[in-house]
Amino acid sequence: MAKAVECRDYRDYHNDTCTFIRTTDDCKLEDGFINYLQFLFCVIGDKLIGLGLTLLAGWLFVLFVGLGVTADSYFCPALRVIARVLKLSENIAGVTFLAFGNGAPDIFSAIAAVGSAKGGDVGLAFGALFGAGVFVTTIVAGTICLVTPFRSIQRPLLRDIIFFIIASFAAYVAMYDGKIYFAESLGFIIMYVVYLVVLIGGYFVNRRIKDRRALIQAAHTEAAAKTYGSIQTPETTAAVSVDDMESNIPDESYVQPDVSLALYLRHAFLPRDDVPWAERGIIGKILSIVKMPVSLILHFTVPLVDYDKPENNWNKLLNSFHLLSGPLIVSFLTQVGFIKIANVFPIWAIVAIVGTILCFAMLIMTEHHSKPRYHSGFAFLGFAVSVVWIYSVANEIVNLLTTFGIVFDISNTILGLTFLAWGNSLSDYVSNVVSARQGYPNMGISACYGGPLLNFLMGLGIPFTYVTLKTGQPFVIDKSLLQNIIAYFLFGSLAGTLLFIPLNKFYYSRRFGAILIIFYIVFLVLAILIETNVIG
Repeated sequence: MAKAVECRDYRDYHNDTCTFIRTTDDCKLEDGFINYLQFLFCVIGDKLIGLGLTLLAGWLFVLFVGLGVTADSYFCPALRVIARVLKLSENIAGVTFLAFGNGAPDIFSAIAAVGSAKGGDVGLAFGALFGAGVFVTTIVAGTICLVTPFRSIQRPLLRDIIFFIIASFAAYVAMYDGKIYFAESLGFIIMYVVYLVVLIGGYFVNRRIKDRRALIQAAHTEAAAKTYGSIQTPETTAAVSVDDMESNIPDESYVQPDVSLALYLRHAFLPRDDVPWAERGIIGKILSIVKMPVSLILHFTVPLVDYDKPENNWNKLLNSFHLLSGPLIVSFLTQVGFIKIANVFPIWAIVAIVGTILCFAMLIMTEHHSKPRYHSGFAFLGFAVSVVWIYSVANEIVNLLTTFGIVFDISNTILGLTFLAWGNSLSDYVSNVVSARQGYPNMGISACYGGPLLNFLMGLGIPFTYVTLKTGQPFVIDKSLLQNIIAYFLFGSLAGTLLFIPLNKFYYSRRFGAILIIFYIVFLVLAILIETNVIG
């Protein structure tokens, strides 16, 4: 039986690489808008391949920035508003909606990687999820130890680590036989639900215990006061003036000043940044330049409801335009809009007509300076549009990394555990380390285990459940030694922490932080040696 032609065999067709790329099925990248292989070998050409790769590396950086901006500035705020509209408590909202928002890049990248997998090669998804888990639990946790040695909380830390160990072991068992069944993939989602039940249940139990202790303390205080007489300390009694009370009352009469039409349109349609340009460093200015076109596109297509801004960020002109631009961009990104009804009328035209009607209706029925009662409903539209944006950008990132893997003959697994894992974990590194530096190391270290746990369970559960449910058959995966090594090291970092920290009286020392970082370096070196066939 002849071996199937793979896209990585393009080197054998150096006389006509472009024709090979165009005609080989394995070179067709799915669920994307740009075929980067054709761009390299047909548009740029073999002679300028270096230039093409440089351009694609820059585009990859822009895509990672766009993924982060969409998740942080639009997706997460929409989830916060939805949680408030649904009247969820902060704790429940934090471990459900907001946790999902923070993990959106990892989860959608995994979904895109599984959806575009060929021949069972899900190394990009496994590499990204396992690799991000190893990176965050070693490099990020180790950096927190080096920056701020501290004594951690006990029960929540042990709970998260134990759940993570169970999840990583379950993932290894699921992929051990080379097949992932529907029950196994659904089990990851159920496991996260169980985690939520334990988390929320523990929260309410702890709160009840604290309330009971407070009642007992109050009863003792009252009994002591009756026995010995109450002690009056008028000098410690704080006086609250009417002016102080009025200063805390939000101003509901916010009115935009009278400005010229051009200036009003500028404030209405152009995104504004709270940090002045002169106060930014060199890196901040470069990132601002890169983010500018991304922010502009998102500003015009994704509505943003923000309770911290006047009138909850209501903007009559812009929000009215969102009723047209939001659904229209969704129809284009999902490619549903290109489907024609009766082979004549495209769906995007219907969306445009309905959106235009809604846009003009909103302009007529609303005021400039006061938000409508249903303004919070724009958060649901913003949620839907940002989800589509995140998934579309994640697809492009996966296709780009696949292209780099084909060109440089690098496996998807090594690409997943390095570039994709690093890119998706960069925000975790910054936010967790900053939290520790600001005096909240427990918050930072908890996020090192709770955040990747959600990404891991949902990143494996959602895509494989969908695929196995759709096909009615188990998903056959292409096993490799490198995937086993990643699983071993993730299990090792978690098990090592679970053993060492209790023995060290839950103290995260600088020495332990250095050990974690060395552990990751050993893991990375071993992965590269396996990839280059020095080992195995």
